[in-house]
This record gives sequence, structure tokens and C-alpha cells, in this order.
Amino acid sequence: MRHWSDDSLCRGLHQEMFYPPLLKEDRTAPESHYYALGKFVCENCPVVEQCREAGQDEEYGLWGGQSPKDRRLNRVEFNKTYMPLQHVADMPLDDKQPLDAAAVRESIRPMLKRRKRKSRIST
Repeated sequence: MRHWSDDSLCRGLHQEMFYPPLLKEDRTAPESHYYALGKFVCENCPVVEQCREAGQDEEYGLWGGQSPKDRRLNRVEFNKTYMPLQHVADMPLDDKQPLDAAAVRESIRPMLKRRKRKSRIST
């Protein structure tokens, strides 16, 4: 039987985008940078609603575009604007190597700025 997670865009991507290292000294960037990368994937995912529902009570990790803080505050506005995923394809799939979140964030920074600008215009 097929599960909704079989259709998720995060399947096979580096898990640190969704579960940043718990210890600050193990991170290559602030925790928010890891979650920003994961949210970029979630915004384009066809099963984001199912994921958000499945993770609503989770204490750790990014679920349906919501970090633990987002879930606690329960006031995230989810932007469903299409964003190309070309940068995600270049991300490492090997969980044995730490994700250089700062470097990846820099590579997608122009898209993140455009997204932020669009959300301000539409509100």
C-alpha cells in the first residue's frame, strides 16, 4: 500500500535540511538556515498538507514546512508560490557528510529574496 510520504520531495535529500544537528558546534550555520533550505523544498511538495498534519505533534524536525518553533507558535503563513528546484538537485544526498547549510543558502539567496519580495507585495 502506498503512503503519502512516497510522493514527498524530501525523499532522498540530506536529512539535516529537516533535522539540523542538535548541538550548535555540529552545525555549519544557524539552525534557521537549515530550516530555510527544508522549507524551500516543502513549498513545492505535493504532499505538504499531509506532512504538516502528520508532524503537528512532533517535537523535532521540519514537518510540512513548519519548524518546531513554527508549530509551537502556530501562526506560519505558508507561501505556495512556485519556486524552481534546480539548487536542490545539487545538494548532497550522503547523510554521512555534514550539509554545508551556509553555502547552499548562499546559492539560493536570490530566489529567497524574490520570494520574500513577492510575499510582501501580495499581502
